[in-house]
Amino acid sequence: MMAANYILLTLGVLGAIDILLYHSVSHGIRSHAESRWELVTHSLRGPTYAVLFLLIPNFEPRGAWAVFVALLLLIDVGISIADFALERKSRAKLGGLPGGEYVLHMIMAMLFGAFVTLLTPYLFRGTVFDTALVPTDKFAPAWMRFTFAAFAIGVLASGLMDAYAALRLTQKPTIRSV
Repeated sequence: MMAANYILLTLGVLGAIDILLYHSVSHGIRSHAESRWELVTHSLRGPTYAVLFLLIPNFEPRGAWAVFVALLLLIDVGISIADFALERKSRAKLGGLPGGEYVLHMIMAMLFGAFVTLLTPYLFRGTVFDTALVPTDKFAPAWMRFTFAAFAIGVLASGLMDAYAALRLTQKPTIRSV
């Protein structure tokens, strides 16, 4: 589990770089109507990763909880596929998807695959137990668990900002009479 947590930590750092550098600074996608569906996918990723950042280093998911985590990973694959499919159209008027962001996404996808590969046997073993979330500190050192908690707050806040921006960009402007 330590290896899976180090990969999750790396995904958190790269995800933060992606959000700050490419989504916010470079393209400012929260202010472009063409990006609203991409923002919807990002708003779904926020709570997904917040849960992963809090569960994986701190608990042994057993029974239905192990199945829940496996389903969450599968849902994230669907979110990623939708996000990749939407980005080209979303960013067309902004000059397209930057090459660096494309490479970053490919690296993150490979790391996610490694993360799932490491986590799957552990989750599979967890399904034989009664349903429980068993607290543990053996999967990650305290500094890493603290960092994951900060990541959870950040990614959830980013997801909420993306949801708000998508909603705002969907609304038609009203014409005021003077």
